[in-house]
Amino acid sequence: MQILNKYKLCLGAILLIGITLETKVSAQTTYRQSQDSQLTIGGTSTLRDWNMISNEGRYNAEFEFSQDGKLEKLNALSFNIPVESLKSNSKALDNNAYSTMETDVHKTINFNLTKALIGPQKIHCTGSLTIAGTTNSIDLDVTYQLTNSRVIICSGVKKLKMSDYKVDPPVFMFGTVKTNDEIDVSFSVRLVPIGQ
Repeated sequence: MQILNKYKLCLGAILLIGITLETKVSAQTTYRQSQDSQLTIGGTSTLRDWNMISNEGRYNAEFEFSQDGKLEKLNALSFNIPVESLKSNSKALDNNAYSTMETDVHKTINFNLTKALIGPQKIHCTGSLTIAGTTNSIDLDVTYQLTNSRVIICSGVKKLKMSDYKVDPPVFMFGTVKTNDEIDVSFSVRLVPIGQ
């Protein structure tokens, strides 16, 4: 009888560990962007403000949720954007931007997360951003909204300098129009659980 009780106790402990592990694994969810996600690079020039927009970014993220369904951890995040998918309303500006960013060699802009802190409706991210072959560490604040279907809607703006990535600000119209060094990178991303 005592052996039977020990067996039951041992079996119960194994089941409890199994359930705990299963809960932990199932709490992590992989996400991809939906088609209506957008990234915009904007700046100023001696002529007017300008924007280049892409809807072709590829985002991958892994989130963990608490028992009550709240966003608890961001374990991984990466995105890449084909540089030549960024388009403005000026072909001359686009072509000069592609040339200065050497898109024949460096075809994508890439970000990889190194750490993240999640608060209410905010995620503070630190990661490496690679533009035109130069990689820098950046901090990025993301505002998010979690829907009832666990879709995560993210947005944010980050100020950068092209010169920090060894990119010369593009010029066009035979050098009469020059873009300024500082740019704003803004994004609106709808992240959807894989399989949804």
